[in-house]
Amino acid sequence: ALPRSAFVLQSCGCRTLSPPALMSRDISVDASFLESQRAKAEERRRRFEAAAREPPPPLPKRSMAWPGGKIVTPNKAEAIASFLERKAGSLDEAKERVLLGELGRAAAEAGAGAAAAASAGAAAASGAAVSSSRRALAGLTLALSAGGDESGVGQAELAKSIRAAGGVVSNTVHKRVDLLVASARAVKRNTQAVRKARGKFRTPIVSPDFVIDSIAAGSKRDPALYAPTADRAARAAPPAAAASAAP
Repeated sequence: ALPRSAFVLQSCGCRTLSPPALMSRDISVDASFLESQRAKAEERRRRFEAAAREPPPPLPKRSMAWPGGKIVTPNKAEAIASFLERKAGSLDEAKERVLLGELGRAAAEAGAGAAAAASAGAAAASGAAVSSSRRALAGLTLALSAGGDESGVGQAELAKSIRAAGGVVSNTVHKRVDLLVASARAVKRNTQAVRKARGKFRTPIVSPDFVIDSIAAGSKRDPALYAPTADRAARAAPPAAAASAAP
């Protein structure tokens, strides 16, 4: 008895082969294909055996990325000088002395000439002054509202000076801010930073001259001397007058 599929194929006019007929047919295999596969297997075996005999690769060296980004100069003296300029106020004295010594040696070895030697000597001579002024604002967190100051000192330059003197610049006024550096125009306009410093956090307000004078003196000046006129008058008022003025 033929299966049902055989009747369907016969009715369609298709020719079917019985299983014995399929088994009697030979399956031809290309000998060149088999030979190429054997050759590839032998090549892989030889390659893996050679790799197994080789010593393991060395471990990667631990290194720190260059903190200043991509180095664009092969001049070592120029790279060290640029690094000292970027890290002014954030390096300890011992590290700074080591880098200044390397700067002088690199300039001498590279034969940079009189200009490079003079710049290295000037950097070494000013090392003592930099080490004293760069800690003038250490430990202080300052917020800024000094835009449009009549003195011509911009907020970006002021922030750079604070960081170079060891201080921390905050973008907003919060409870961990020690002082708000505000220009006379900012105090007059009662900016948001001034309102938060006076009302919410009771943060002392100083003028930009506080930063400039502290850096020039090499130590922190008295913030009360640089308070706005209104705040200074309120602090100088006697307690009795303040109590009578209260509702």
